Amino acid sequence: MAIPNTWKRFESLVKERPIPTLYETPGKELIQHDKTKEILGVRAQRRDESIYVKARKGVVLTCGGFENNQQMIRNYLPGIPYCYTSGSPYNEGDGITMAMSVGADLWHMNNYAGPSMALKAPEIRTTFSMQALHFSKKMPGGMIVVGPDGTLAAVIDAVPDVHDLRPHAVLGRPALRQASEPRVDADHRALRVERRQQRRVGKGLDQNRPSIASLASAVGLDPTALEGTVGRWNRYCEAKHDPEFGRTLMMEPIVERPFYAVELSPSMLNTQGGPRRNEKGQIVRPGGTPIGRLYSAGELGSIHSYLYQGTGNIGECLAFGKVSGRNVAAEPPWEQQRGRITR
Repeated sequence: MAIPNTWKRFESLVKERPIPTLYETPGKELIQHDKTKEILGVRAQRRDESIYVKARKGVVLTCGGFENNQQMIRNYLPGIPYCYTSGSPYNEGDGITMAMSVGADLWHMNNYAGPSMALKAPEIRTTFSMQALHFSKKMPGGMIVVGPDGTLAAVIDAVPDVHDLRPHAVLGRPALRQASEPRVDADHRALRVERRQQRRVGKGLDQNRPSIASLASAVGLDPTALEGTVGRWNRYCEAKHDPEFGRTLMMEPIVERPFYAVELSPSMLNTQGGPRRNEKGQIVRPGGTPIGRLYSAGELGSIHSYLYQGTGNIGECLAFGKVSGRNVAAEPPWEQQRGRITR
């Protein structure tokens, strides 16, 4: 697969050089000279300890977006009160906060890649694609989506249309059995990842409910309404015709005990907003002047805005990583300077 192989190559290039890598040590603050306003380094946090890293020539921020910061989602993405990423759970907008604190301008803050509906398991900070269930004509399974009133709902891709619904997917035992059977994949690493995802999805399933009524009570739905919905769905399957939504796939009745349900949530890949950068990769102020010795790359302030294309962020990160890396390397080393450092 392209992405894991690309990442492995990056990792090998780092290991070939004497470059220290600090895990579980997020950057929290940029250290700025009080007079020149240039960036001197970074304050990072390791457990309860602050670590100060001096930048010999400058700092390049590649912190990703804010897709796992619910407060920023409410502040910057119109009509989306909540959403969970299908990517890294650690992209919480720290780079945006750090850049703003030293005077950076922001752009494209209302843009993101997505959205879609996905499976949301309790205590898991990210979502999982419904492809984890792997329904097909060769691997049939019955599944319906119901809204808070227990009636059938469409699987809508537009997040603003569903954010108040808190829909659930309702499944029968055969459907769950198919969900536990991962597809054959030539990439064994991808297969292992997929199996882990399916186990995590299983945590979100309210299992071993002997009746539709008890399942409804467990997930906060009206038992009578859900029983009526499932009965109506089963009749649609028997007639091989769905008059409500015209479904043709997964037309399998939900009849075999036990019954299961899992919450569906709005999901996205990533956000595109962040500090504005120029053609040199420099982070700029609202007036367009660069903040000295501060650069960026990747989806932190992506140039794409809403024009994102598949793998576009990877290409952008490679391009601006090279641009910013070359330009920060060309900066003259810091000379001894007097004056207070602002924090």
